[in-house]
Amino acid sequence: MSVFEPTEQARAAAARATTLADIARRRTLVADAWSGRELLHIADLLDIVAVSFYEEEPTRADGIPSDARAALADAEIAAVDAPGTGFPARFGQYIRHALDRGPLTVSTSRGLTSAYLVDEDAQLASALDTLHGHLASAATETIVQALLEAVFVLHGKRADFADLTRG
Repeated sequence: MSVFEPTEQARAAAARATTLADIARRRTLVADAWSGRELLHIADLLDIVAVSFYEEEPTRADGIPSDARAALADAEIAAVDAPGTGFPARFGQYIRHALDRGPLTVSTSRGLTSAYLVDEDAQLASALDTLHGHLASAATETIVQALLEAVFVLHGKRADFADLTRG
């Protein structure tokens, strides 16, 4: 019987999932009831992702265990269904990046009606691009975790702008 040992990349993906779960839980302190409940749901799903990377062998070449894949997909759906969480639709890219080093992308904001909000959002998107570059070249996962904190502050601000348009 062989004992499963996660790869360095899997441990990094688990650490990122844990960091995002922590961000989600902290946001519940200032969120409305609906968003708070969804943030806790996202955090719980991200906990499953993290544990899965440590306990489960990947079933596909992408290095993602099946439980992690399912939980991450559910978490991204929850983020889409509750934009007030400040988690972008494809936030799983930050976890997958630890495995594949694929490009990190910034989604386009839709529905911003004022020129001021469009300009502010463009500045935030540019800042996200810059942080994505730093994430891609970060030397340690400790640095990655600090950068993720900053990235999700900007995602939260972008969600606030979108909320102003919806509200």
